[in-house]
Amino acid sequence: MASSSPNPDKLFRWEWWLLVIILALCLFLAVAGKGRKQARIYDDFLGRAPLIHKALECFAHENQGRFPPDAMFTNRPQGLDDRYLAWSPYWLIDYEVHENGSGGWFVCLEFVGPYGDAEYHALCLDADLRANYGRGQPIPGRANRIWLVCEDAPIMPKLPGSPAAAR
Repeated sequence: MASSSPNPDKLFRWEWWLLVIILALCLFLAVAGKGRKQARIYDDFLGRAPLIHKALECFAHENQGRFPPDAMFTNRPQGLDDRYLAWSPYWLIDYEVHENGSGGWFVCLEFVGPYGDAEYHALCLDADLRANYGRGQPIPGRANRIWLVCEDAPIMPKLPGSPAAAR
């Protein structure tokens, strides 16, 4: 006959230990799973960034060396159609084009979704970050990652009807 507690509202000491062990195991598995998911998300960015980089270089090669203008958040860059790359805004990668501080323009990718939601921090605007972390390395104190495509890039003018003025 199985032993049961004389008072059903109380647990035996071994039952408490079993409950604590089960809860600790569940907590450990949850934390470990989140860590694996986070690593997989960064791996996805690090796998896509070189493909996007290559597609942008192909685009520039076919357009007198000029890269597309800024894509305005996670949208596909103008002119970079499916011939080059099947772009998805769900990748949460922002294609950025800004002045490089030396009279030219830089082209950079910022991964803005390490937690599943877009969080833009304009990391590409920092020349030191572009120089030191421009290949998707972890940036101290930051969750987002960047990928520098070109530090001094000729840029195509924006097409009529685009959100910003032509460059």
